[in-house]
Amino acid sequence: MLNSEKMLASLQAKDLAHAEKYFQKALDNDPNEILLELAEYLESIGFYPQAKLIYNKLKEIYPEVNINLAQIVAEDGDMEEAFLYLNAISENSEEYLSALLVMADLYQMEGLTDVARDKLLLASKLSSEPLVIFGLAELEYELEHYKDAIDYYAQLDNRHILGMTGISTYHRIGRSYANLGKFEVAVEFLEKALEIEYDDVIAFDLGVILHDQKEYQKANLYFKQLEAMNYDFPGYEYVYALSLKAENKLEEALRLVQQGLAKNEFDSQLFLLASQLAYETHDRKLSESYLLSAYELAEDVEEVLLRLTTLYLEEERYEDVIALELEDIDLVLTKWNIAKAYQGLDQEEEALTIYREISDDLSENPEFLQDYAYILREFGHRNEAKEIIERYLTMVPDDMNMISFKEEL
Repeated sequence: MLNSEKMLASLQAKDLAHAEKYFQKALDNDPNEILLELAEYLESIGFYPQAKLIYNKLKEIYPEVNINLAQIVAEDGDMEEAFLYLNAISENSEEYLSALLVMADLYQMEGLTDVARDKLLLASKLSSEPLVIFGLAELEYELEHYKDAIDYYAQLDNRHILGMTGISTYHRIGRSYANLGKFEVAVEFLEKALEIEYDDVIAFDLGVILHDQKEYQKANLYFKQLEAMNYDFPGYEYVYALSLKAENKLEEALRLVQQGLAKNEFDSQLFLLASQLAYETHDRKLSESYLLSAYELAEDVEEVLLRLTTLYLEEERYEDVIALELEDIDLVLTKWNIAKAYQGLDQEEEALTIYREISDDLSENPEFLQDYAYILREFGHRNEAKEIIERYLTMVPDDMNMISFKEEL
């Protein structure tokens, strides 16, 4: 029995001490072709140091093992050594094509996508193998060169590539067309991909694109399919709920958002949407509860504060609105809500101060101009009020009430 065979038997028996002893003997005494087989097996089961020792011994006889060596040292993060091994394979070698493909992979791992692309272009001049074309297509896709990516994907047999890589070229083509803004063609390819083999991501992509194109009924069919096939698919509840909301299916949309929150209780956007849906189903208490949860979680609370102040104003909870003024508020619409709350409490001077502060930012908002004109009149600033009304009437020239207001001034 050869030492290589004895080593493998020891490994099977989990006798690592004897396995190491027989490995050393095999390295010194077994035939080269047997050692090559042993190295390939050891590499396949993750015994990289032992495989590397054998490959280094055999690389002068079998230059192709430089590729194996490159992949092993790349696993350890030693890219410089990996490229040394790959560069040892000459352009005249039968293994040069394989070396180029591995180089492309390594450059891509290093984030040097353009260099990886150059290696694949060189490889494509040597061979039209599907995996070479597929590699180019994937790189063009990653580089967001979607038209070029489509051209390469179109050269490939979808079923063949799907079987080899698990990736649908129809899916990639569909997403590429979507990124180019050609949504109708994108949907055609994505639907073809889904017909050949169901995939959660493809169903989600179809739902999103159709929602964005306002084809809500069709989008919801794909979202419903996705929910049935993979309840735990991450993040689909938000856009599914939006699509249901667009069809005025508010209770069902709220159920989806609540389902999403049960999976991720730290998603402030889900809380905001839940609040909006609760509001539209006339449950203001629940709407406020969701807003307060979003307030605790959101990195940017501006939208939350705007919605909270709007809700409190509608309920005439003016003190609650003003309590939020303690925040560092940038959004002028929220500041306007706070000014309205001061007016509701008959604290007109504080309100006017805010109106003046935000007047430039809201100078094109006719509703603001209307409110601003009235409060200016209350303080006797008739000329200013008249100027504001004139600006308002350039936007809403047929407002008879404001025309009469102007005449009174």
